[in-house]
Amino acid sequence: MRIAPAEHPGSTAFWRWLWLSLLVAAAVIFLLVPHEAKANVNCQADQPALEFGTALTGRGTISWNCTNFDATPVSFTLCAAVGTPSFPGTVDQPKLIGPAPTPVDFNVYTDSGGSQLWNSNNPLTMTVAIAGNGRTSGTFTFYGRIAPGQAVTAGSYSAFFYNTVVGFLASGTTSCQRNAADLFGVDVTISVTANVVEGCTLGTIGDIDFGELAGLQERIDAAGSVQLVCPLGRGWTLSFDGGRHASGGERRMQRAEGDLIAYGLYRDSSRSSPIEIDGALSGTGTGGVDTVPVYGRVEIGDLPPTGQYSDFIVVTLGF
Repeated sequence: MRIAPAEHPGSTAFWRWLWLSLLVAAAVIFLLVPHEAKANVNCQADQPALEFGTALTGRGTISWNCTNFDATPVSFTLCAAVGTPSFPGTVDQPKLIGPAPTPVDFNVYTDSGGSQLWNSNNPLTMTVAIAGNGRTSGTFTFYGRIAPGQAVTAGSYSAFFYNTVVGFLASGTTSCQRNAADLFGVDVTISVTANVVEGCTLGTIGDIDFGELAGLQERIDAAGSVQLVCPLGRGWTLSFDGGRHASGGERRMQRAEGDLIAYGLYRDSSRSSPIEIDGALSGTGTGGVDTVPVYGRVEIGDLPPTGQYSDFIVVTLGF
């Protein structure tokens, strides 16, 4: 049996052996050190639209999808922050422009009731979780409202929100960022359209409340009103039916026990020009909110039994 002699430390072969051993040890150590897991998420979104049509309210959606390119599951808060309104709109008052110099004021909200403005301090948010190498999608919903009573010309109107961010919300903040660490979002442009037609709309109707009827009174007067909006110069009519308890051309209020009190509606404060059953008032639109007064009177004969008397009249707007 032959035994090879040990390499001398000063020989070339010895140093070659030592260098190779160190490389192998370094490779083993590298493989044994755990790597820090990092997310690699990319989110995309469509180019959304808010279409009012001929209504004063509308709803829009932002469809999004996110892909996790890492094997590690990840969760985060996805957000959508409305962008910069197109000219001549401002952050506080976006505007639609159309065929006339006067724009249409509107705004966008995070809730259907129009109580929470969608702005940089109040982004749309949702919690998203994605499995490793997974993908998920969803939608953000937002709402629009056009301020009523604006005197504008009929036609098509449009606006945009540029650089609307679909991104990520840092914990404890309201700031929606397009990118955060290894999370990558996107900018989109929201288009807004509306169609103003030559039409009229009813607004608030003020009740005619006769209050309490006491003894030793011959008559009680009260007044109410009907609001409407019609384009400038557009003719309109307001017709009034007979209510729920009319008889013989006379409107009447009734209490739960069935007792009745007659009353009349009038065009003028002197109560000299009555509004008959299915009679109408007429006028011409100003382009803004018009308030049409309606006058009521109760003629008291025998004092009726005490109680709550009421009636409901259907008001029809024609134009």
